[in-house]
Amino acid sequence: MDKKALQLLCRFSLPPNSLGYCGKNSAIEKFRRCIVEGRCSGVQRELKKFIVLHPYLRLISKISGLPRFSNKVAEAYWLGNNTLKNTKPRHYNLLLKYFSEQGVPENLIEDLRHRVPKEFIPTHLFQVLYVGVGKASGSVPYNINTINNCMVRWGKVVNISDNQVIANLTSIKKIGGKLSLVKIRQKFPVPAEKHVKLNRGSIVAVHWGQIVKKLSHLEEKNLNYWTRRVLRILADN
Repeated sequence: MDKKALQLLCRFSLPPNSLGYCGKNSAIEKFRRCIVEGRCSGVQRELKKFIVLHPYLRLISKISGLPRFSNKVAEAYWLGNNTLKNTKPRHYNLLLKYFSEQGVPENLIEDLRHRVPKEFIPTHLFQVLYVGVGKASGSVPYNINTINNCMVRWGKVVNISDNQVIANLTSIKKIGGKLSLVKIRQKFPVPAEKHVKLNRGSIVAVHWGQIVKKLSHLEEKNLNYWTRRVLRILADN
């Protein structure tokens, strides 16, 4: 069991799961226990029930030869890393196969078969923007608000007070018909995990309105690079 990988997956999966968007209700306490206490029994079983996350983990595992619940695979999907450089166009059809096996609606899969991207990068942002947030589960509408809520946004903490964190987050805005990256200042609750030490200047990742991780310099660099690359692909498609 790769505890580091499972904790990373839990950090990003817990917010939508707790909102009822992904996975099963039985995952909430297991994810929290894994994050806070490092006791991750049952987490893999819960993650296999995530209708789009699990197919991507399977795919990146297949491409890289690494276990699907390894840290490099988890990091590749949520933040991006060099593992993604091994992706080939043919892997897009393999993702659709895994989607079908996971129970993604066939009408969505059929639509995706006719919308083959010029370049395929199996990251969370690709799922949010190209496949479409909420389109597999029907849990939320596809619009700019849900895009920003669902994408992994990141930015610098500018203030912490009264149990609130204020951060300037890299977000998406439609400008002149194109999706562009902009900075948006927002408030968030201080993370419940007391061992997550945040200071002014800390770089944080936010998912569905929750600060889920303090990012290292390399993690921020990877997230920035792969986010911009996915946006370029969509602009050219």
